[in-house]
Amino acid sequence: MKRPLTTNFTAPPLKPADVPEPEVPLPATWRETAAIVVALGAILSAMESGPKVGPAVKAYRSAIRRHGQEAAAIGGSDAMEAVLRQVVDAAPDQIGREAVLTEAWAGLPGWRT
Repeated sequence: MKRPLTTNFTAPPLKPADVPEPEVPLPATWRETAAIVVALGAILSAMESGPKVGPAVKAYRSAIRRHGQEAAAIGGSDAMEAVLRQVVDAAPDQIGREAVLTEAWAGLPGWRT
């Protein structure tokens, strides 16, 4: 014979008054932008350690632009700015990251003019 389950591991449902409001709204889909941040960090690291001219650099810039388009599709200019800040802040010793991203994303919808 089985004993009845006496322990309930689920929390009681929250009432609307119990749900805290976020103080600073996060980007709508920060989990989706996290993958973009990681990919851009890897691309920029490869650019910084490799040659500064040639077909590889064109491929890197093309990939950076595609990731910018993805960020724009996810959350517009807010998501793009959030991605830019996170990528730049991840490697403060690399000064040119913001310039590379800004140049590659020029002309994308929602990006700085």
